[in-house]
Amino acid sequence: MSTLRRLYLYSAVQNFANSLYGPFVSFVAASTGVPPLLLGVVSSAGTVFNNVSAFLASFRRWRPLELILLANAASAMALVLMATFAEVHVAYAAMYAAVMASLGVSGYGWSLILEQYSRERRGTSLAEFSFYSTLGGLVATLITGFLIRGDPLAIRFALYAAAALMAANTAQLYRLGVDYREGPRAPRGGVGRRLLKFYADNFIFMVTWSFAWPLFPLAQVYIFHMTGLQVAILQIITVASNLAFQRAVGRFVDRHMRLSLFLGRATFMTWPLVYGIATNVYQIYAAYLFFGLGGSISNIAYFAYVVDNAEDRRKAIGYFNLVNALGAATGAELSSAMLAYAGNYGEEFIRRMLIGAAFARLGSSLLFLL
Repeated sequence: MSTLRRLYLYSAVQNFANSLYGPFVSFVAASTGVPPLLLGVVSSAGTVFNNVSAFLASFRRWRPLELILLANAASAMALVLMATFAEVHVAYAAMYAAVMASLGVSGYGWSLILEQYSRERRGTSLAEFSFYSTLGGLVATLITGFLIRGDPLAIRFALYAAAALMAANTAQLYRLGVDYREGPRAPRGGVGRRLLKFYADNFIFMVTWSFAWPLFPLAQVYIFHMTGLQVAILQIITVASNLAFQRAVGRFVDRHMRLSLFLGRATFMTWPLVYGIATNVYQIYAAYLFFGLGGSISNIAYFAYVVDNAEDRRKAIGYFNLVNALGAATGAELSSAMLAYAGNYGEEFIRRMLIGAAFARLGSSLLFLL
């Protein structure tokens, strides 16, 4: 098997493992009564802890394979502990934060490998990796959806399976022995005015984006009374939409980078708006058929913009991760604090917050056109 195919395999299996639990962690937290402030931690952990750890990793000149090996091992251990203490709210949130922090370091190492193997056709190559990565999650999501449809805490079995898969997948990648050829490191200094503006725009959008994250699982549980299987179906629709649009979007990004940056953010207003006004879960399903229009751009355009406009790519990726983390923490905890302050929040309150988040996303996305 060629090196590129082995990299595709790693990407697919890694996403399979992550998809066994990732789409359901916040849903399970809301279903088991995790308090709002902890729910904010859980719903934003995939961005906050993931990106902060990636930022810290960028300060040292690691070999990517070493990062991936050590971080995936730590993540697998945290998954086992998360499964073991799934009924303890604080432990559940803390171990998930540890999983995401470890995966952030691993993802940083993977991003360096991606950067090397996508240099000739950035948008198209990243779309291909994202395609295989996304494909890996379809079956996994359906498996766990069936598993937890009657008991949300059955997610512990998916967590154990994900830990085992991650360990095996890391071993096959490490045996491959790919190396990262960066060349001389750029002199330390500023990241450039263009990237500074991009970081500022992205921070503002991340606040509005993450504001809705604690609200989605609450709406699923308390407004639409969704089961684990229905959450799985929604995730499968999302993944299938990404797959359908992925390659065409990759070509579009190569030709229209600035417009892609705007559209990738602006279309994200749709999802809190749909949750805010829908009367049944089937309307949400219908809307998510088009998720791939913006979701595919988000998988490609922003990373491509950073690495194409950076002199020191390690530093640029690290600061991009930090900005995303700070914005996500701000938005998710602001939303959670409002829920905690409201106390006995009802359906109408959650819907109003979702609609407000939708229009805030649209307004902040306009910054990418300036």
